[in-house]
Parts: sequence; structure tokens; C-alpha cells
Amino acid sequence: MKTSKSILLVEDDKDDQNFFIQALREIENATLYHVANNGKEALDKLDNPVLPDIIFMDINMPVMNGIECLSAIIKNPQIKDIPVVMLTTDTGKIDIVRKLGAKAFIKKPWDGKILKEKLQQMINLDFIADIHIANQTFQTALSIF
Repeated sequence: MKTSKSILLVEDDKDDQNFFIQALREIENATLYHVANNGKEALDKLDNPVLPDIIFMDINMPVMNGIECLSAIIKNPQIKDIPVVMLTTDTGKIDIVRKLGAKAFIKKPWDGKILKEKLQQMINLDFIADIHIANQTFQTALSIF
């Protein structure tokens, strides 16, 4: 059995938050660490001795967007090694977030089963040993579900 991983969701849309949380509840080895409504809230939550194992983050948010937050995360030595998976409909920013240091990219699906499968894949991924799988997510995000 795989060890449980804590998840930080950074997402401003309440419907998307609920959709994500519902899918996450169906994954045995994952727990919700916290939900942040924007990048600033996420950074405030990450200023903590107990940190999440993975961050799933939207790109388009008010106050501080996902690109600004990702930039701040990778500059902070305390949190820069937490894998950030971009979870968004904005596929036009794939190259930017990849260059900034996002470990993977999931285009938001509208099907709960597909979302669960994609979340589970990321949660169970070793982002160092399985870098080729993580890298493939940037290409597959451009395909249509």
C-alpha cells in the first residue's frame, strides 16, 4: 500500500473545488491538506512547519494567479521541492508553467472518473523517478477529452 499524501488545492472556483474534493475522497491514499482560493492564500498556508506533499493549482485566479504563486514557490527554499501540478482549463500557458517549474499539467476534465484517474496518477507518481510520465502530461493536456 502506498503512503498517504496530503494535497493542497489552490482554486478560486467553488464548483471546481467541490468537484476536485469529491474526486479526492475516492482516492484511498490522499487527504486534503487545505483549499486556498488564490495564490496569496496558498503562500500563507505554506508558511507552516507542516507542508503538503503535492500542490494542485489553477492558473487563473484573483489576487495572485497560479503563475505568480508558482514563481514564488520555486524561489522559496522551504517549499520549492513540493511538486506543483497545474490543474486548469488554460492550456495556453503550458510552456510558461513548465519553464517555471510545474511538475505536471492536467487539463480540467468535466468527467469525475477522468479527474479521479488523473489525480490518482499524480498522487502515486514519483516526480523524480517517473519524470518522463510527468513530462507527458504537458503534451496530453493539449488533447481533447
